[in-house]
Amino acid sequence: MNRHLYITTIVLLAALVSSCNKGEIDFTYSPENPRCGQTVSFSNSSTKGDTDSKWEWVFGDGATSTLKNPSKIYRKAGIYMVTLTLDGKKHQRAAKEISVFDSIPTFAISSEKIGTYKDVTLTPLTYNPYNLNLVYEWTLPKDAVVVDSISKGITIFFKEDGEKEIELKTVLGNDTTVTKKTFNVYSTPAPSLLLSTHDGHILRQKIYERALSNPDTITPKVIQLGKISRLIVDGDNLYIYNMSDAADGAIYVMNLETNTVEAVIKTAGSQTDSLYATGTLNNGFIYFTLKGNKAIYRVPATTRGAQFTDGKDQLFAAESELKDFRSGDCGGIDIYGQLIYIGAENGIYRFAETDINSGSTPQTELIDGGKIQNLRIDRMTGKIYSVEEDKLTVRNIDGSFPVEIDKHIKSAYSLNINNSLNYVIFNQKDLILALYLIQTRNNTYTSTQQILSKQDAVALAIDEKERE
Repeated sequence: MNRHLYITTIVLLAALVSSCNKGEIDFTYSPENPRCGQTVSFSNSSTKGDTDSKWEWVFGDGATSTLKNPSKIYRKAGIYMVTLTLDGKKHQRAAKEISVFDSIPTFAISSEKIGTYKDVTLTPLTYNPYNLNLVYEWTLPKDAVVVDSISKGITIFFKEDGEKEIELKTVLGNDTTVTKKTFNVYSTPAPSLLLSTHDGHILRQKIYERALSNPDTITPKVIQLGKISRLIVDGDNLYIYNMSDAADGAIYVMNLETNTVEAVIKTAGSQTDSLYATGTLNNGFIYFTLKGNKAIYRVPATTRGAQFTDGKDQLFAAESELKDFRSGDCGGIDIYGQLIYIGAENGIYRFAETDINSGSTPQTELIDGGKIQNLRIDRMTGKIYSVEEDKLTVRNIDGSFPVEIDKHIKSAYSLNINNSLNYVIFNQKDLILALYLIQTRNNTYTSTQQILSKQDAVALAIDEKERE
């Protein structure tokens, strides 16, 4: 045989043998159902490793070992995850759960730190070597919700924080044992749904995977709110459009971390018709319109304590500057790129922001539609969502393919877009509904409306930051 071919053949055979004998990391333990205080012997049954290998054991209670076949005594009943790692390589690892029983029935809790609306599993631990008849009966706090119930335990979550007590009654043969455990549940940080009520209150409901929390009132006590027409969240700031008569009319900003509140712009005492109806936030500016007024105003979002008198200092675009703009009240305003979109009585007008104060008359373009009560733009996909005579409609940014989504919008002000949740949110009767944002060119949609909250809201916003 050619020497070069012979060597190559040996190398290939060696590689093949090595490939066939990679082996596995594994272990066993005895006794199979250990009790606390009893010695548990772990036997390394790995087919990988040799006399020079490094074995690392983690027993789930903070104890470790580097012996190949260690033993261990658990002092407390519970469920422990035991891992065996070879030579410090995470992909060469075996892991098994071991249940350690007490001399009397008890139960284990899957997490030492339990948060609201977070799943926690309760597992009974009953030593039953003679296979006697075994029955469990749980007594849970009123705010506990059962997610899943299986023969070995239950999975629940808590809707409220605070001290909790859980009781387990275990009937083993003719013996009955009652076990009670007390622990604390903390409030889990989460993003929130913010909403205003018809009587001028602002509520917050945390958004969890399982459900929304019960509403908390976060209405600032230092200001008088009437009909809130718009809520806008920007970082820690909540901008509140207060459409109240006379001196109470204002745009406020509330810090969601400190709950402090200031006026961005407030109606002067001599004004009686400055009702802050709608607006938007874009590129560091707050835009707003007044009910009964066809002009658009704006101020820097950092503005504090400004006075609205005749509006000249805040005027952005008057009706007279917008060619062919024939509208009653502005029924919503939003911005997409360099274009301003205004809801009007006969459709949606748009014009270039760069045309304002340029010395020439901005060329407004009318997108057909009915009487626009509100509009919001999904700036990610270029879709216009509008409320037209209590009907929710979506169309492309150029006005094409208008599609009616819902016919029963209760509050036009409740229309809100949130890209992080991928929702358009609106109010219908006494429900807050969510629908996945539409992605198709012709605006067809297949998703069904989801009930986000059972609340009668006027205005809505999403606070994406996870807060306590």
